[in-house]
Amino acid sequence: MQVTFPNAANYQISRGIFVAAWKVWFKRFHADPSSWREGRIPCREQEGKLCELLDRGYRFSVDVIARLMVPWPYRNTVQATDEFMRLNPALLRSCSFVDEQGESVPGARLTDQALDYWDSLSFVAQEMYLVYAEARVQADIETSSDDPVVIDDAGNCVIGESIYPPLVPKAGDADEAYIKALVRWIDEDPYQPMYQRQAVGDPVSGWDNRLLRFFWPKPRIGHTGFGFIIDSLLYRAKLLAQTVEENRAWTVEEQFLAVKIANEIFNLFGVPQRQVTPDNVRKVVAAALAQNADAEAKMNSGWTWLACFSTAHKESEDGALAGWNSRVSASLLSRLDFLLVEAGQQQIGAHFAALGTVPGYGGTRPRQLSLNWPNAYRSWPAQIAVSKLVRQIRDTLNNEKKPDGLPRYRPMPRVDGSRGPWTVLGVCQVLMGDGY
Repeated sequence: MQVTFPNAANYQISRGIFVAAWKVWFKRFHADPSSWREGRIPCREQEGKLCELLDRGYRFSVDVIARLMVPWPYRNTVQATDEFMRLNPALLRSCSFVDEQGESVPGARLTDQALDYWDSLSFVAQEMYLVYAEARVQADIETSSDDPVVIDDAGNCVIGESIYPPLVPKAGDADEAYIKALVRWIDEDPYQPMYQRQAVGDPVSGWDNRLLRFFWPKPRIGHTGFGFIIDSLLYRAKLLAQTVEENRAWTVEEQFLAVKIANEIFNLFGVPQRQVTPDNVRKVVAAALAQNADAEAKMNSGWTWLACFSTAHKESEDGALAGWNSRVSASLLSRLDFLLVEAGQQQIGAHFAALGTVPGYGGTRPRQLSLNWPNAYRSWPAQIAVSKLVRQIRDTLNNEKKPDGLPRYRPMPRVDGSRGPWTVLGVCQVLMGDGY
């Protein structure tokens, strides 16, 4: 059974995602996480932008949960309306909620049918729904306005305070020198994985150890678990891309699979999208395969991962595209910004001119920047430029030698325990951790 959101053009999600989100909200924002089954949440269905509801202290509300379940154009519109409750009687039932001031306000709780449905799911299915729900909090939270949306933690960090870069290029050096310096800096800079403002394990150093400590969207889904989750998506995205490369029209079944693959990628990264049609999916895949910086296909923190997954098989042909979200942007821009300034640059100039900021809040984002970087969100030129940069990082990791002729960087850890050459996706995972 689906959950329908009438104020989001009747957008629908699986009931499992909403129940999982309910559980996640109790885990993250309630004093007693174990009370989620019988617990109540205030509705707080009020007009206003999502950021305004959060400013009013309404993070723990049915309306905020519902707004994060729908695609970004609808998140500044009230969602937990009476009509929403009427359309989803097997999910929620109305009740009262006593707030911090002791006042009784309208609230909701899960129905017995919803709890029975959740209990009927396998533990594996429950875990996947919890991954999708948790990703909604960890993702770049896009809305129809440019206002910052801070669901959980956020900070303002100055890169370079923990360890000064071991290499600093000269002002006249080519971009390759800055890339080499960035790779060495990340390799030697201690990395402390964080989750909900708490350290996860001990600090590590080295690109390979950073990748081994990668998790998304929560620590239980680490490097190995995430690798198994994306394996089937990468396989199916490859098959889909090959039909586009062959310029073959999709069958009805392939059109269905195209939409399904795209939506599963969006759910995994917590970025639900609207207008996920076979035509829009094909346009993104075609633009990604052609590395078309002038494409008019859709692009944001969700569609970028479709571009990434559908080109991952083009690694050896320099056709693999990067995933380009606020975490990757924060990692690359904060370090390049510091290196450029230390090298005496006062303007970006021709250096990495197509790169730019991607809005996102959480962890150490947004980060302080000294140079005037443009806004590169929803930009195909930035998508293509950053993909080229990430491929250069990959090649540096795979090819740079120490003075004694031995490889400077250890090979990339694989999910099966072996090691091999670094890939664009592997680099992106390290940058996501570094950019948090």
